[in-house]
Amino acid sequence: MLSPATLLLATAALTAANTIPVSVGKDGLTFSPNVIRANVGDVIEFRFWPRNHSVVAGDFTNACRPAASNGFFSGFFPTQPNTVNDKVFQVTVSHTNPMPIYCSQNNGQHCKNGMVAVINPAGVGRLTLEAYTALARNAGNATSPQGGAFGGQVAPNEAATSSTASGSGGGSGGGGGSTAPSSAPTGSSETTTQGATTTAVPTTTTVTTGGGAAAGGATTTTTTGRPSGTGNAAAGVGVPVAGLVAVAVGAFFV
Repeated sequence: MLSPATLLLATAALTAANTIPVSVGKDGLTFSPNVIRANVGDVIEFRFWPRNHSVVAGDFTNACRPAASNGFFSGFFPTQPNTVNDKVFQVTVSHTNPMPIYCSQNNGQHCKNGMVAVINPAGVGRLTLEAYTALARNAGNATSPQGGAFGGQVAPNEAATSSTASGSGGGSGGGGGSTAPSSAPTGSSETTTQGATTTAVPTTTTVTTGGGAAAGGATTTTTTGRPSGTGNAAAGVGVPVAGLVAVAVGAFFV
């Protein structure tokens, strides 16, 4: 049985944790923000937009490929036009090592065309968004892990109503997409024209800290030129958070 002191510490940790929203595919082939600053215990909540995206924990040495161990995969979230999916994928942060993520949708080669992000990147060098984006440009088809979603939990999207209302209207379809993610992009209606990204454009970096404006955090956006570095070193990996914090959200972070 947990002691009262342990329970108090666990409760305090849960209270202090932030939920950091990340939009997947809202503005074309993007994660927004694409640089995510998160602390141990924070929950990164991926919210899915049309038409059929996924989130995979990647490897800095091999772009558009899953992490060799302790990764996560959301599965695919088919979503109707002009809506946000009524489900989200939540991952609890267990350490602050840099971690790349990517969309593994190959109809349009999303990863290769810039649909990547980095959680807690290094300031310079190989463990950065710029370096991973450059490496992804030379990658082939992205890889989806086998066996379906893992490493996090699917939950109702409490922001679905407000997000849909603030988006563009007039499209076909009513609510969000499927009530559960699929493990493969079968039947995807994604096309290569959605948010096309070319290697000639600069890299735009959006950083959200402390859960975004809604949670009292801050968001900044900067634009840099095309990255020149392509070599990456493997990021360190951690283990899932033990105790009540991980149990409460049921997720993993590398």
